[in-house]
Amino acid sequence: MAVAVLGASGVVGADAGATGAPARVRVPDLVGLSRVQVYRVMRADQLYFVTSGPGATTDRWRSVETQSPAPGTVVARRSQVVVHVWMVPARGPRRVPDLVGRSRAQVFFLMRAYQLYFTVRGAAGSRWAFATAQSPRPGTLVPWHAQVTLAVALGRPARPRPTTTATTTATVTHPVSVTPTAANSRVGIATWYNYIPGQCATSYLPKGTTITVTDLATGKSVTCVVTDREQPGDNHVVDLNQTQFAELAPLGQGVIRVRVLW
Repeated sequence: MAVAVLGASGVVGADAGATGAPARVRVPDLVGLSRVQVYRVMRADQLYFVTSGPGATTDRWRSVETQSPAPGTVVARRSQVVVHVWMVPARGPRRVPDLVGRSRAQVFFLMRAYQLYFTVRGAAGSRWAFATAQSPRPGTLVPWHAQVTLAVALGRPARPRPTTTATTTATVTHPVSVTPTAANSRVGIATWYNYIPGQCATSYLPKGTTITVTDLATGKSVTCVVTDREQPGDNHVVDLNQTQFAELAPLGQGVIRVRVLW
């Protein structure tokens, strides 16, 4: 979490008695504002703010996704507002990501990163596990904060059935088991979550293990230390913190195929 202060000493203006400024103010609406806009608005209202989320620790964030307290809340002057930020533009049209076949967690990650809403339909209700269809289609250009409708289901997407030999079955259904190296490498899917920069989660390595994660599509690599546990499943090999995932691929991509070395 990064701390933002207003003015060189962290204080803007003098006391209310000296300036006539009101002792209490309403929290402004910061959602969707850019970094520059947030600084200007908070300085004008004589409020502090702290940031969390992708890019918060490096001041590379581009816009505000959520805030607390809510806009309109009456607070004391020089109070602190917490804003969750992203490294994506605040507003403007964006293309709907491909959600079909993705898990519930992946859908939430992607839609949050793209700043889009979604609603679900299907018999699974709130217990749904993956998306089976979507409207609009992937790639459709929609306004900021538009809504996507998903058809969802329980369980997991059906795996492709083998068509030839047992070797083909292993390649299709268990990508992790066919890594090119031996006991110190795995290939599979990486995603991201809001966690400590430089640290990550796996389901198979001891805590304290230093790993190198390489994006197989670009060759870019990051290094992190395993300090958390993820749920094992399919070919999922690592959960990165959002800052390091962003060094490999856009956060809106949600998942990437990687090689993990330790």
